[in-house]
Amino acid sequence: MTETWFGVLLLIVTSVFSVQADECIVGVIGEPAILPCVYNGLKNVTSLQISSEWRRGMEIIHTADWMMGQVEMQNVSHSIRTAVSTLAPNTGDFSLELHDVHLSDAHNYSFHVKLHGQNRSSLVCTVCLNIAGHFSPPTLFRENGVDGEETRLFCNSQGGFPAPSVYWLVNHTQHALETSVTTYINTLPQSELFNITSVLSINISADTAISCVIENNLLNETLTATEFVVLSSTSERRLSEYIWVFSAVLCVIVFFLVATSLRYQKKWDIKEQKRKQHRCGDEACSEDTDMIVFDWEKLASLPESDV
Repeated sequence: MTETWFGVLLLIVTSVFSVQADECIVGVIGEPAILPCVYNGLKNVTSLQISSEWRRGMEIIHTADWMMGQVEMQNVSHSIRTAVSTLAPNTGDFSLELHDVHLSDAHNYSFHVKLHGQNRSSLVCTVCLNIAGHFSPPTLFRENGVDGEETRLFCNSQGGFPAPSVYWLVNHTQHALETSVTTYINTLPQSELFNITSVLSINISADTAISCVIENNLLNETLTATEFVVLSSTSERRLSEYIWVFSAVLCVIVFFLVATSLRYQKKWDIKEQKRKQHRCGDEACSEDTDMIVFDWEKLASLPESDV
């Protein structure tokens, strides 16, 4: 009688979760995920002795034995990353908690139970697990551009999964032409996570808002980076070029004048030195003082005169 009643119970539970089999749970890399399996039947399973199994495909990853609503044994054969509540028969919640989700955990999971003494287990519920990862906030930078001429903007984001949707907005609303966008998607070293680089080549006017948008549809997550582009006009650029050329020419002229002045100064010093040597002859003479020598005999022979 008990086995028949248990079979009816399993049919009720299976019918409840047949709808959930078509739904998928999204787990985030590095975070815990809950694979739900809740019994909402009319009968209480605490009066039964049962064994339960969580499987990933055909692989058994978690088993537990229950006696009158109490757990007798739990065995984690896959890894220590799985757990089921010890109060599962009392609450009806046999959900599997998966810790530290990996990309390889993406799979179909199923929960099975069997009555003590039976060899065949019955499927209670199935759960699909998809895996996603958060992308880093995008970084946006651009080449120097001129008003009315083409400029390029670069957008980068990494560390997420799966490959996102990437598009550009001009002034927050207008989508940039797909022909002007080139997006590169590759995996990070020693990882299956994605690195995204998108390049926009566009002719824009000054003071234009350019936005790079990255959408992770699996996580329903949208990341945006915006830059207000301030471009110089053509006339401003030409004026800047003229000023630069004028400054360069002025520096060359000043250098030439200084060099010429030093050259002439050197020539003057050499000429002055030769002139002094010619005046003094072989005798040494002072540059600053001339000596006056008086002949006292000639001075005494001069006639006296009244002053």
